Amino acid sequence: MTLLLILVFLLPILNGGILVHLSWPERDSRALFLKFFLGIGVGLGLWSLLYFLYMLLFAGGRWFIFLQTGLLLVLLMILLSKERKESWNWTPHWKLTRTQGVLLGFGSVVFIVSLLSTGSYLLRRKQGDWDAWMMFNRAARFFYRDPANWLESLSPQMDPIFHADYPLLLAMNTASGWETLGTETPHVPMSQSALFAIGCVGMLVSALALVKSPGQAALGLIILWGTPTGVNEGERELADLPLAFLILATGILVDLYVLYKKPGLVVLAGFTAALAAWTKNEGSVFVIGAGLALLIAFLRQRPWRALFWYAVGAVFPLAIVLYFKFFLAPPSDVLSNSTARSMQQIMDISRHTEILRYFWQELIGFGSWGIPWLAFGIIPILLVYYTLSHSHVIKEHRPAYVAGITMLVVQVLGYYAVYLITPYDLTWHLSYSIQRIALQIFPLLAFMILAASRAPESIFEAN
Repeated sequence: MTLLLILVFLLPILNGGILVHLSWPERDSRALFLKFFLGIGVGLGLWSLLYFLYMLLFAGGRWFIFLQTGLLLVLLMILLSKERKESWNWTPHWKLTRTQGVLLGFGSVVFIVSLLSTGSYLLRRKQGDWDAWMMFNRAARFFYRDPANWLESLSPQMDPIFHADYPLLLAMNTASGWETLGTETPHVPMSQSALFAIGCVGMLVSALALVKSPGQAALGLIILWGTPTGVNEGERELADLPLAFLILATGILVDLYVLYKKPGLVVLAGFTAALAAWTKNEGSVFVIGAGLALLIAFLRQRPWRALFWYAVGAVFPLAIVLYFKFFLAPPSDVLSNSTARSMQQIMDISRHTEILRYFWQELIGFGSWGIPWLAFGIIPILLVYYTLSHSHVIKEHRPAYVAGITMLVVQVLGYYAVYLITPYDLTWHLSYSIQRIALQIFPLLAFMILAASRAPESIFEAN
């Protein structure tokens, strides 16, 4: 069972990693780690999309793993044909300064402790928390137990509490894993949750190591996995951390496009942005925000070229999302208010005041450690760090920061709009979800701040 479980996830990860490399054929060894962690999310996303099509066309079949294996063999042949005559830069980059060594050592301790915490929680709560077993794992059970009639699980007659309108990235992968294993084991959603958690921190660390320094990468590790909220949400088998992974991946890929000028990076950015919409409803806003970000960031540099490659990457997953939303999924309960009721809520000043108050409290307190005398969280610390150590942004790098800021602003405005028109009690809705939506954008915010700041080596080891 353990070996087969490894195979179940190894196939999509290898497919994703190869796709990332084929889209961005950077052969510097420093980029390999980033490609691996990017490949986790790209591979799991592609796995879900293909299984959705498989269920539409061949529901009840038991040969999806052969499709995955065949895809891997095709990608391997393409990879070998392209790499046969290429040279690789295997120059080692492991010589660390004292500051880097100290930060890396401390970061390793944080990583191990957080990884043990994640593993412990997953083993104790194998079915995950409420949203996991009520929505994602519940949907997967319908697909696995009655594949011939799986579309009936999307009925509008289902109670809205089950959220049959939710995108299916997590549920499809879980059902596919159960099909391959031939048994309904909680180890599949547990493994998927752990992979997204490790992939998110690994991607942040490897991206900072590539664009900044090992010390800044270690600092990113400490910040992301030293923040209780990030670790706790990664343990619960929910969709918020996978969405955070995809938002972070899109921001990093746009940043790399500014540095490397390779169209394949924008193609990947389009793919990961559209996968965000296949992960949670909030991701639909991000697809628009990322496209708008490219338009604004490259307004003076032929933005249509970047938007074209973005659309190329987004077209396949976005087509799946649109088909699911328009032809299969019931209407979203969050949008169930009448137009008159929504307008009444939008004009209610008290709602704006309450939303802004919760946003401010989350900005100040996100990721707090529960220490009585430490009333603030990680974001104020990051902002102070940036204020004290920010580097002058090189003119050529400005589009990356403009794009990142645009993505974040549009996403926050999307959250704000949903809270304004929610049919649920506003205080309950804010209390229940505000921390999780903050987590969705926090890794990208942390990456942007650290990428725009001076590396700790240059501060503590200046001559």
